Amino acid sequence: MPVWNRGTLQIVFVHTPMSATTVPQRRAYWANFDKHYFSTHPWLRPMREIMWELPHWMHWLGGVLVAHGYTSLDVADLYTSRLTVRDVLRQHPGDVYLFSPMTVNLPAALSIADVVKELSPGSVTIFGGVVATPLHWEVAAHGSVDYVVTGRGEKALPALLDALQDVHSLEQVGDLTYSMKDGTIRFSPHRYQDLPIREIPFPKIDLFSPSVGQNIRYLRQVYALGCPYTCSFCAIQTIGRKQDYAATDRVLAEIAAYRQHYGTHHHVYWGDETFTLHRERTATLLEALAEHGGIAYDCQTRLNCLRDQALVNQLAASGCRWIEIGLETLSQESHHRHKHHMRLDDVEETLMRLRDAGIAACAFALNGLPEQTADDMRRSIDWVCDLIDKDLLQASYLSNLVPYPGSALFDHPERFGMQLLHRDFDRYHEDLPAVYRGQYGDPDQTYQVFLDGVESIAQAMAKRPYFGNVPADVNEAQLGNFWDGSHS
Repeated sequence: MPVWNRGTLQIVFVHTPMSATTVPQRRAYWANFDKHYFSTHPWLRPMREIMWELPHWMHWLGGVLVAHGYTSLDVADLYTSRLTVRDVLRQHPGDVYLFSPMTVNLPAALSIADVVKELSPGSVTIFGGVVATPLHWEVAAHGSVDYVVTGRGEKALPALLDALQDVHSLEQVGDLTYSMKDGTIRFSPHRYQDLPIREIPFPKIDLFSPSVGQNIRYLRQVYALGCPYTCSFCAIQTIGRKQDYAATDRVLAEIAAYRQHYGTHHHVYWGDETFTLHRERTATLLEALAEHGGIAYDCQTRLNCLRDQALVNQLAASGCRWIEIGLETLSQESHHRHKHHMRLDDVEETLMRLRDAGIAACAFALNGLPEQTADDMRRSIDWVCDLIDKDLLQASYLSNLVPYPGSALFDHPERFGMQLLHRDFDRYHEDLPAVYRGQYGDPDQTYQVFLDGVESIAQAMAKRPYFGNVPADVNEAQLGNFWDGSHS
């Protein structure tokens, strides 16, 4: 293994592309979705290239690396580039390449690592993130992967880079999986305690040029890390369940820095899994946002965390314009089984409370839970369409269920009456046919219900937006211009 100096170590973040998945039914769906989204975000500008959002993990870990003296950082942006993988990598030579793919683009990331090793055999490839963590054994076994950092990585990644420079031995590095020369996989028994969010260094804001601000839809910001819930279909718990909150002044400083670099017109999308989970902490942040003014934002939360009228009023007063809520399915039984503490008895009352406060609500709808028949799925889709028709929902996503690695559905499918059909992860896509067989419907039938549902929700969203109008300078061609799947 080569040895480098800390100040000259060239570290390249790899922005792995998503495979384009074209579902014809999505064209009208995304165009109509955008009519509602633009109407509630009149300052929004259509994206020039479809990056969608900044890869937050890069800025986050970039700040950590800079604080440890690793200052030679670069990004190989394969997400929006029109060049070949080889050409992009030739333009971004490095000693270390960092990858953090999602499940569906894990195969692409591994293929890119192959090209890295072909072009630069002496370089080091390091994987981490939400899919590499639960699949660390098999990712580490890939011939072009040198190391897998599990968990959040703020401690393990600098420690690994230090070990590569012979500062200390590799055996001292925790949260690490790698292949030995004889092919055996070694997993470090040492586990790091997560670095408290208040101690995480300020993110490396300027990893991308300011022009990239024309390619993103919003600025993702994190207020809290971790989610205490254990929804069966979610894999976020693979990198932490314990909630930890950032200081409000730090949060506002990050927003200001991102907007100064990438464009002050950008609104914020809070990346917290449940933005309103902790009532008192949320109130403190909302008070600061209201006092600051000028920061419009979207967030996501759970239905049971929106029952307080005073909280809803605070959300509206602090700049909240759009809330995304996981309604998933009409079946209360399915909610009990897959999503803790979720009751549907006051859905319409809660959504009306948001609407009356001037906040648009958007649902996450999930098709194909394993215990559901095709008729159950159709009833859930009809329910969502009815909520849109009643002006209680402004819009709704619809996804085919994917049992992501790290979720209970993937780890223990038999507990849910499921049979996983394959592990071709590039097909673990919410717009593609199901990768499992449920208790009643076969994958083809489930997928047809999904396609029909996309059309039904598209028709429901064809109505005039309840809030506002599409800005005059946004033409029809710019609505839903990511419909071919490049948004995923």
